[in-house]
Amino acid sequence: MSLTKVKEGLAILEVPQKVLNHITEKNEVFYNPVMAISRDLTVLLLRVFVREKDRPIKVADPLTASAIRAIRIIKEVPNVEKVFINDLSEKALDFAKHNLEINRIDPSKVELYNETAEVFLLKTKYYDYIDIDPFGSPVDFLDAVAKSLAHKGVAGFTATDTAPLSATYPKTCLRRYFAKPIENEFYHEVGLRILIKKIAEVFFQYDIPIEVLFSYSYKHHFRVFVKRYRGAKRTDEVFKTSVGYLLYCHKCLYRTTLPFTDFRSLDLRCPFCGHVLDWAGPLWIGNLWNTSYVEEMAKETANLPVSEETKKLLKVVLQESQLQTVGFYTSSALGKAFKLPSLPSKRELFKKLKAVPTHFSGEGFRTPLSHKEVIEKVKKMVGF
Repeated sequence: MSLTKVKEGLAILEVPQKVLNHITEKNEVFYNPVMAISRDLTVLLLRVFVREKDRPIKVADPLTASAIRAIRIIKEVPNVEKVFINDLSEKALDFAKHNLEINRIDPSKVELYNETAEVFLLKTKYYDYIDIDPFGSPVDFLDAVAKSLAHKGVAGFTATDTAPLSATYPKTCLRRYFAKPIENEFYHEVGLRILIKKIAEVFFQYDIPIEVLFSYSYKHHFRVFVKRYRGAKRTDEVFKTSVGYLLYCHKCLYRTTLPFTDFRSLDLRCPFCGHVLDWAGPLWIGNLWNTSYVEEMAKETANLPVSEETKKLLKVVLQESQLQTVGFYTSSALGKAFKLPSLPSKRELFKKLKAVPTHFSGEGFRTPLSHKEVIEKVKKMVGF
């Protein structure tokens, strides 16, 4: 078997060449170089998290594959007591052991298991950090994570089934996430918010409230890190303020949110143009980032060999986290909706609308202004 050596962060990895040539869930040994940004951000977030915990942490990697994430956590995050590594594939575990040896990982720092992810988590709990990075949806693992995560622990979830979440397959989204997606200029953000809502509702049923520390959309995947707390009262408060519906007008781009508990007062007429409103949800209408975490993660990039793509994404998210609106605008959507003869420059738009960029779209921006103010100012800028 032909092996290829890969360097990522401070880790060195050996994987079969065919794995790199053809990435598929059928591979017993799995490594996706595109997901290096996900692992970069995981390490950066954990470096912030361990300072907050101020004690050694226990980490679970239930779907380890090549063990790249576990190795990077051990080598790049201080104060990690032990990483519990699991994979259902014995072949994947053999490669994981091989890669642990290559990286000279202290055997006392790891424990290896050969179980389904859910059984592994429920047998070995409780963890300060659990990482769920499946091929597809993380839905199957949510219940086990909720039961295995320690108080004030953090879980990272990846979803690569972005097509259902982003309205390409709405029936699948409804069945899998019990939420209706929507096609508009910020459909990826809506998909990410539906994913977070699904995580929240599973945790909520055990009286576990959550806080979103960091989330993003990048190429073919969504990723979210949530911190768990405890208590029915706090769960009720988070549910009331952070779960609801998006109302959206396809004609004039008007958008607003409605708390889940206010659904009975739903008015499906656009207050701006009178057109029938579309809707999405239920979804997460709370914050997508803990700004303090984002700031500290950005600082940590100076201490690790992370990719330029990671630094670029973090730089945009740092600006974006200062203005956490639900949804954003794009210049092309504004031009199409209002048949504008020309579009203002990005620089002019940002200045006049007090806008910040969004990592979801190169032409997207968030603004604190009302929808009416946005439309009036944009029209004035182009003399329309």
